[in-house]
Amino acid sequence: MILTETASHGEALERTRGENDMSTESPKVMVILPTYNERENIAELVSALFRLDIRNFHLLIVDDNSPDGTGEIAEQIAQSQRYRGKVNVLHRPQKQGLGPAYIAGYKRALEIEAQLIIQMDADFSHQPKYIPQLLEQARTNDVVLGSRYVAGGSVDERWGPIRKLLSWWANRLYTPGILRIPVRDATGGFRLFHRNCLIGLDPDRIKANGYVFQVEVIYVMYKLGYRIKEIPIHFPDRERGVSKMSPSIAAEAALRVLQIMFRHRGLSPAQRRQTP
Repeated sequence: MILTETASHGEALERTRGENDMSTESPKVMVILPTYNERENIAELVSALFRLDIRNFHLLIVDDNSPDGTGEIAEQIAQSQRYRGKVNVLHRPQKQGLGPAYIAGYKRALEIEAQLIIQMDADFSHQPKYIPQLLEQARTNDVVLGSRYVAGGSVDERWGPIRKLLSWWANRLYTPGILRIPVRDATGGFRLFHRNCLIGLDPDRIKANGYVFQVEVIYVMYKLGYRIKEIPIHFPDRERGVSKMSPSIAAEAALRVLQIMFRHRGLSPAQRRQTP
């Protein structure tokens, strides 16, 4: 159900501190990894993730029926003796976009009782080495973002000037200017959420697809009063496979920011969902 009582922002933060208590030993950590045609990366990335040696670590691969056989490779990994019980695969019938893939992943992660949920790309542009830092910051924050645009963050030096300018403008000027959020990398997809934040978000509340999906999620999290922390990351370009980003996709995402503002501008911490 949706809460209807009112609560001050301070009260909401105090409530969140109790909900996100990490004093219990070894919370279940789950990475959500959406894939589409990532056969060149998936096995190596799974290995890199588990080499982090994080206690109670699990992986959920959400594959959109990749024509290159990524889903079959993921299933083989999940059934192998090394990863059985630690890797789950969610097979979706067709490519429906980034947003629906993550929404399906959020819901499945909640169903299987994940406590800390991390989302990341499958192409190594989000480097596994930053995950321990995300987890450390989760001790005192509700949502932790890997950010290209806070001090210490950076993007691939091979990016052309137009791509750099477009990304910087969208994240440092346009999106925070329209939505009034203190976030410097609202389009980035390397994120950690506490379980109660995804419950409070209510994944069905999110309507956007593509890269603007990331903006909508973080805007709703901010409006609901969750504490958001950004940590610096370096964002390299993928080495293998084909990028799904294009200037037209980025331009469409910018246009949809206004829709997001009008859709959610009335949200407050009192409207957090309480149950999955």
